[in-house]
Amino acid sequence: MIPGSMHVLSLHDRMILDLDKMSPSSRQRDDLCARIDLAPDRFETVLEGLANTDATYTYAPEVVRVIRHRRAEKFKFEKRHGRWKTKNGAPVTF
Repeated sequence: MIPGSMHVLSLHDRMILDLDKMSPSSRQRDDLCARIDLAPDRFETVLEGLANTDATYTYAPEVVRVIRHRRAEKFKFEKRHGRWKTKNGAPVTF
């Protein structure tokens, strides 16, 4: 986790986290992205990045737990199917 406090989160960060708490529809996500000038395909990337900070865990612990669980499941799936390493043995980031 990256150290920080709730006050480090920007207004846009908090808007993203608040929306994700509500299990939004894709339209709601697209509307928020348009409002904060974020490409809709970057929403998940930004959310994943936010989940790595202490500030996010302080502000929205349930969102962080869901993201961590999703990551763990994806890693288990990739490892089970032999896709967690490249041909040269270096780890793959996903």
